[in-house]
Amino acid sequence: MKTLLVCAGGFSTTMMMEAMKKIVKDSAKLEVEDYPMEAIGVDKLDRYINDYDVILVGPQLSHKYDFIKGEAEKINKPTVLLTSDIYGSMDGATVMKQAILAYRKSQ
Repeated sequence: MKTLLVCAGGFSTTMMMEAMKKIVKDSAKLEVEDYPMEAIGVDKLDRYINDYDVILVGPQLSHKYDFIKGEAEKINKPTVLLTSDIYGSMDGATVMKQAILAYRKSQ
């Protein structure tokens, strides 16, 4: 499951991505190579969206979420708008669960 994290500039999503990678690495059930991730700024979305299985959107882009979700739906990609609470606490475990659930629901 390839995961794309999108935020305004790509900086805070890089921190979230590292928290998610740690969860995968520390898991007895998940293999790191099965969960590649990338964090980008929203301005690069059109170049990357086709290459990923699930799109996670930082809360600072909630005003653009409907647009991002619409673009993702055109190519059958699930999206998740991360909440400020989960994002602010860098809760990688919850975000991984949300990403996996969204991906499974789309299959």
